[in-house]
Amino acid sequence: MESVEYKPTVYIISDSTGETAQTAVHAALSQFDSDDIKLKLFAHIESMKDITGIIAQINKERGFIVYTIVKPELRLFLKEESKKQSVISFDMLGPIMENIERISGITPKLEPGIIRKLDKEYFKRMEAMEFAVKYDACQRELELSKADLVILGVSRTSKTPLSMYLAHKGIKVANIVLDFEFEPPSGIFSLPPEKVVGLTMDPDKLIEIRSERLKALGLPDEGVYNKEERVIKELKYADSIYKKIGCPIIDITNMAIEDIATNILKITKEEE
Repeated sequence: MESVEYKPTVYIISDSTGETAQTAVHAALSQFDSDDIKLKLFAHIESMKDITGIIAQINKERGFIVYTIVKPELRLFLKEESKKQSVISFDMLGPIMENIERISGITPKLEPGIIRKLDKEYFKRMEAMEFAVKYDACQRELELSKADLVILGVSRTSKTPLSMYLAHKGIKVANIVLDFEFEPPSGIFSLPPEKVVGLTMDPDKLIEIRSERLKALGLPDEGVYNKEERVIKELKYADSIYKKIGCPIIDITNMAIEDIATNILKITKEEE
């Protein structure tokens, strides 16, 4: 009977996806002109029993272990079991975490796969920010159903900074300017009311904000943009839209963006 020839193999063991170890091993393998070295992954390992079975298999073949295990008890068990079975093992995470803890005094979270979660959160924020930019002060018919939240309000009611602030939390926000001279996108009336928030403000405060805006732009104070009659008419029109939709209304007079956002998140969560 012919003996089975085993190719040299690097075994990756991880209590998460194993991508961190795979990246490092691939970088190392790229330094060798050989296609004979295999790589085998054992991901989402959760028990000592799993480790025992894997090491018993590896012991029969030519290879060594590279592992990224966060939980100390599993890490220690793998180290001892591989030594017992005369299998070489290399701990990629343990020594790094131990030294970071030593120099910082901070206890690690010991949560497998946390980097994947952080990556997902990052991309979710980026996607939400792109969405907020795309649907900022939008008057055209748009795909409102893709928004997590639609903010309505007259001009200068902090819709844009509020949308970006919420986007940093991974929330896709579309904001729409309400003006009695223009019809709003008809899609807002078919949205679930809990997905829409209407902003209002004290007329005098809004007049003050609009006047400051004109001054900042170097524009003459001659139009109706910051005049009382116009402002009150706009606010009343916006209020009628809110009532038609049946959405929650927030008076943002003298409120910081952070406080408005907190109120919105609280209201929308309660409405769910």
